[in-house]
Amino acid sequence: EKPKKGKKADMVDALLENESRRKQELELKQQQEEAEANKRKELKNMSVDELKKALSRKGLEAAGKKDDMVEALYQAGIQEEIVAARKTKLRAMAVDDFKKLLASNGLFAGKKEDMIEAVLAHEAKLVEVVKAYEAKIEEVLAKMKEELEAKTANDLKDLCANKNLKLGAGKEGRIETLLQDARASGEVDKAIAALARKARAEQLLAMEAGEVLKLCEEVQTDPLVREVLVERLLAHEAIFGRVPADAEPKAKRARKA
Repeated sequence: EKPKKGKKADMVDALLENESRRKQELELKQQQEEAEANKRKELKNMSVDELKKALSRKGLEAAGKKDDMVEALYQAGIQEEIVAARKTKLRAMAVDDFKKLLASNGLFAGKKEDMIEAVLAHEAKLVEVVKAYEAKIEEVLAKMKEELEAKTANDLKDLCANKNLKLGAGKEGRIETLLQDARASGEVDKAIAALARKARAEQLLAMEAGEVLKLCEEVQTDPLVREVLVERLLAHEAIFGRVPADAEPKAKRARKA
């Protein structure tokens, strides 16, 4: 029988294994950085016309400074590599697993290559949705920051105290703390939802009444909601006075000579 290793030997083996793994990760990172640098160098060596043609072939905007076009082409290349790797992984999936993936994304079964393209298109759409939402988050945070910067240091201190947050020593620190809390607590998400609701309301109000009624029919919702009718009646009475309960509707009142 082999002699059992002591705790010290086990610790040495663990340290050596960890060091070996760290070295491999470092070498891989260096290789990736070298490959990225070489690719960027290759793109920078292209003329402006060549860059524009390459961007046009990929359906990208062929405009801006040369460095911007180089970066756009580089990012497009990375995205193509990601898609190629994902496509290879999808092709290697078992049929049952692939069908489950389709069902979970609300996609229909068909030829495998068509299904793979459908999955990739669906995932690309989700990525765009996430990007758009992240842009809205940054927009809301920028507005919040502007509002917070207009406050005094004491006001910011009170806001932090009311939210049980670290008070911090300076104005910038307190603003950053409040912004982080707004993001973590869901305040930013609520602000985005409110903006989306407001934009949708404006869009619906700009439509003809018949179009809105048609939308209501399509989603099978009653446009004559009691709560809405009550609010409209109260608003009318606030301006013109209360209508007697036994009053005859205007349409049925006899016309006076």
